[in-house]
Amino acid sequence: MWQLVCDDSQQPITGSDKVLYLATSGAASLLLLVGRLLQPSPGGVGTHEQLGLPSCTFLYFTGIPCPGCGLTTSVAHAAHLHFFESIVTQPFGFVVFLFAALSIPLSIYLIYRRIPYSKLHGFRGKNLVVYLLISLFLISWLYKIAVMQGFIANS
Repeated sequence: MWQLVCDDSQQPITGSDKVLYLATSGAASLLLLVGRLLQPSPGGVGTHEQLGLPSCTFLYFTGIPCPGCGLTTSVAHAAHLHFFESIVTQPFGFVVFLFAALSIPLSIYLIYRRIPYSKLHGFRGKNLVVYLLISLFLISWLYKIAVMQGFIANS
């Protein structure tokens, strides 16, 4: 069983471990800050255009949303504490928000407990977590397609 405990048999935490944890925490904080500063698009897509990015060419040419359509809008909703709107807009965006929000205290905890970054790679269930996240991402994309095509009412 994988445990987040330091015993004498494992390597000590290094400066690069701390940098990785702080970089993770910093990136998550930046994502949450940007999400908070953006105004979620009422159409469920296009919030990223406030950052100077172009509109989705995949959506423009095919008429169906790309796998990332709605993620920025969903994160922006969650960052404004509109959790229901976040989930309805793009469920995986809410997952991204949760991972970002939870990674900040977790990174600080792992530094405090002096757990090397390499110890996280020993997690036996990591493949299952990756497959679950990929599945959730694809299901969220199919959901977004269904909503934008009018198969599901977006309330």
